[in-house]
Amino acid sequence: MIVFVGDKPSPRMRPGAKPFEGAACEQRLKEWIDFVKPFFLPRPVGKHYEIVNQCDHVWAELYYWHCMGHKLVALGNNASKALKGIPHFKLPHPSGSNRQINNKKFIKAKLEECKKWLYEEI
Repeated sequence: MIVFVGDKPSPRMRPGAKPFEGAACEQRLKEWIDFVKPFFLPRPVGKHYEIVNQCDHVWAELYYWHCMGHKLVALGNNASKALKGIPHFKLPHPSGSNRQINNKKFIKAKLEECKKWLYEEI
C-alpha cells in the first residue's frame, strides 16, 4: 500500500473530514495518485493507497507502516520533516498556494520519479 502523508488539515476543513476531503487541492491530489498508482491493478481490487495527516499519527505508527512494507510519500516539506528517519519520497504539496505546481514539466517529472521510486522493487 502507498501512504500519502500530508501535514495537518486546513482550518477551513470541516470537522471530521478525511485528509484533503473538500480541500481546494483534493482533485489535484487524486489526479497525482491516479498517475502514480499501480498500473497493473484493476480498479476494484481494493484500496491500494491511504491518505493521512502526520499530525494524526505518531512517528512510531508511520515507521511501523514502513516496516510492514508500505511506501510513504510526503506531500510537502512539513510532512517530509515529520518522516525524518523513515524512507519516503517527497512530492510538492498539491496546494494552489505552492508555486511549484505552476510548472507542469516539473510536476510531471516529480510524479514520474515518484512512480519509479514506488515500483523499483517490483
